[in-house]
This record gives sequence, structure tokens and C-alpha cells, in this order.
Amino acid sequence: MRVRVKICGFTEPEALDAAIQAGVDAVGFVLDPSPRQLTLEQAAKLIARVPEDVDTVAVVGRPDLAYLLQIRDKLAPRWIQIMADALPPVPDRAGLRLIPAFQDGPDLMQRVKTYKAETGRKLPLVLVDGPSPGSGRLADWDQVAQVSSSARLMLAGGIRAENVADAIRRVRPHAVDLSSGVERTRGEKDSGLIREFMAAVRAVEIAP
Repeated sequence: MRVRVKICGFTEPEALDAAIQAGVDAVGFVLDPSPRQLTLEQAAKLIARVPEDVDTVAVVGRPDLAYLLQIRDKLAPRWIQIMADALPPVPDRAGLRLIPAFQDGPDLMQRVKTYKAETGRKLPLVLVDGPSPGSGRLADWDQVAQVSSSARLMLAGGIRAENVADAIRRVRPHAVDLSSGVERTRGEKDSGLIREFMAAVRAVEIAP
């Protein structure tokens, strides 16, 4: 089972380069207030270092349509990740590829179904974070596993090298997403932890 890996919250070129060399599938750049926040100009400089075979993801919580279009035009990311409960009206021809992010909690499956019905989107990818996004708290994997049966799921929330094998076996996600799990201090990525995490994911992929 091939599991894709997205590492989010890069602020320095050295860590970004290390993740690309380690085989990461997608890299995320945070544009919202956070220890990892970048300006559009800073994000553009980092995105310029990313090869074509690695997806770039602009991460923004609750933007208006004007800001979404600004991100599209200035950064041209492969995806834009937003909170699912804050999607502004988006014209069909806006050329935006969105990843809706859901916070784990009561009625998760119903919220995913409601989002799909209200937006008319096919949901090529759905991200589910823990109960406090950005905190590193684990999601309820048994509940989140229900989402993976109806959509391509990106699992976030407290994922790290020590628990990713268990997460993959229990949830069967299309992808895993992490930020603090490969940081030496908040907002500062560690190249060694990145390599350790990638090795843990690839090991579980080939395990019986």
C-alpha cells in the first residue's frame, strides 16, 4: 500500500531540501498566523525550489475569495488547503484545487457529507486533523477511518515516526500529513526527524 506523505510548515530552504531528498510527496506552506507563517513573497521563494514531481500546498484557514485568487496567481500551488467550514463562494472556472480540512469531533462523517452536498464537489482529497488543528493532538482514528471508505483521506493530527505505522494500519489513509512531528522546536524542522519519519512510512508500506 503506497501512502503519500505531506510535510507542512516549512520556513527554511535547508529543511525543505532535506524533505525533498528524503522522498516527500507534498510540501505545505502556511499563510495563516502561526510560528510557521510565511508571507506570499517568502512562500514563493521556497516554492521555486520544489521540483515538479512534488506537490506544493498553500495552507490558509478561512480566506475570502480575493485572497484565494491572490494565492493562485502569486504562488500557483498544486493545491490550496482551507478549513472546510469556511469555503467562500468559488466560481467553477476559478482554477482552484482545494483540499477541505475537517477538524475531528462529533458528526465528522455528516460534516463531510454536508460539505460535499453543499459544494457539489467530488472531494478528490479530504484532510482530517485532530480536535485542535496545529496542536499535534491525535485524531480519533477509529472515527476518522470511516472517512477513508468514502474519500481519499489525508490523516493529520499528532502523526510522528513512532505512531505512523499504527495510524496507517488502522485508518488506511491515502496520505499522512504532519508538521510538529518533525520539528526540533516549534516551527523549526529537523532534517534527521524528516528522514526518520519517511523511513517509518516506507517500512510499513512493505510490511506483510
